[in-house]
Amino acid sequence: MPGENEQIDGPGRDDEGEGQDRSRGLPADGPQAGEDNELLGTTVRAHRHESPPARPSLEERGGVVFAAAQLTRTPMVLTDPRQADNPIIFANKAFLDLTGYDEAEVLGRNCRFLQGANTDGAHVAALREAVAMRQAIALEILNYKRDGTPFWNAVVIGPVDDADGEPLFFFASQIDVTRRRAFEQTYRQAERMESIRDVTAGLAHDFNNLLQAVNGNLELLEGHVSGDQAERLLGSARSALAKGAKLTSQLLAFARKTRLEPRAVDLTDLVTAYAPLAENTLGPSARLTLQLRRPLPPVWVDPDQFEMALLNILTNSRDAMPGGGTVTLSTYCLHLDGNAAARELTPGAYVAFEVRDTGYGMSPHVAQKATEPFFTTKGLGMGAGLGLAMASGFAQQSRGRLEIESEEGVGTTVRLLFPGMVTPGEPSPVPGPSISRSVGLGAGAGPIPARPHRGRLE
Repeated sequence: MPGENEQIDGPGRDDEGEGQDRSRGLPADGPQAGEDNELLGTTVRAHRHESPPARPSLEERGGVVFAAAQLTRTPMVLTDPRQADNPIIFANKAFLDLTGYDEAEVLGRNCRFLQGANTDGAHVAALREAVAMRQAIALEILNYKRDGTPFWNAVVIGPVDDADGEPLFFFASQIDVTRRRAFEQTYRQAERMESIRDVTAGLAHDFNNLLQAVNGNLELLEGHVSGDQAERLLGSARSALAKGAKLTSQLLAFARKTRLEPRAVDLTDLVTAYAPLAENTLGPSARLTLQLRRPLPPVWVDPDQFEMALLNILTNSRDAMPGGGTVTLSTYCLHLDGNAAARELTPGAYVAFEVRDTGYGMSPHVAQKATEPFFTTKGLGMGAGLGLAMASGFAQQSRGRLEIESEEGVGTTVRLLFPGMVTPGEPSPVPGPSISRSVGLGAGAGPIPARPHRGRLE
């Protein structure tokens, strides 16, 4: 549970005892909290007690209420606002399991120990204000477990008053909603990217129509002009037209609207054939290493689009290693079963292709946005920000996925996953020993010292 100064909790309690020791809640005037989450982040009205607790002591813990509180899987704590700093005086086992703390480590402490570097100060202030005003509140706040793991905590806090209306305790229940929030964030991101893809595809088609008109007029003009200067001008126009056509192709690839011409290919053979081109793309200062497995199941991809995706990824690796470094191209088999849904893929056999570099690496924020169109960390005029977006669109259009793993100062791994083709009745080929070799040892080859700098993306 979150905390900050007075932010805490306390359930009303029914001790074992006479009927006068029990309290019955009556709804207060005004809106009440429903069964949904609409009130999260807002102040809610507390219930008033027809019969307030007659014995506020917590020393008698053999009753059914305390037994139920210990057995429930909902984390709960009680705090005492009559003591300095409103400390925790009771925490059930579910709370200890959730946070990873021992009981001795939480009793007597204010709940603020669950806060961390990224806890929203506005949420803390709202909790503090609700406690100060003796009001109930429900919200979701980022807390941290004993081992430093962050989790989103859906907290409901309310006072338990005595006969004079003074708070005896504050009660708080918590629910770990981290997985739900992650799913919602993924869903919103997917919807946003799909909208961007639709807009991008429309613009690309319109732009392509304009390029076709320009190209037709250039062809007609070529037969009516002469002279060196006119040829140079026509050459410049044709060069710009080619760049525009490439941009259109990248936009359509990101939007997953490219007309693919797939065929069954062996990725190891394909990467081997493209190795000289990859070496030229990286330049003389980088070492290119191949770690390719045989045999691999064939994959159904467009070789030309795969080549373009490879070159875009290698360009980013080269720009992230201006002082030289190592780029490793790998292929291997991967079987997805229970973890397939988390990767937005169907279960089954996949062939993975990886490009791993020893460049600057990326921060988590940059890596998360790396496949968005027009996002780039390069300088003006050095990249359109479509390279990884195009590669991601191509992978998805091929029923696969692009994944990025990166660490600042260590390097980046870009992984393309494609479904393996398995003939019915035949088992998937088992990967044999890897084929490892190095190509293109340039002047500055070799890993470079780690630097606290982000890689550059196209």
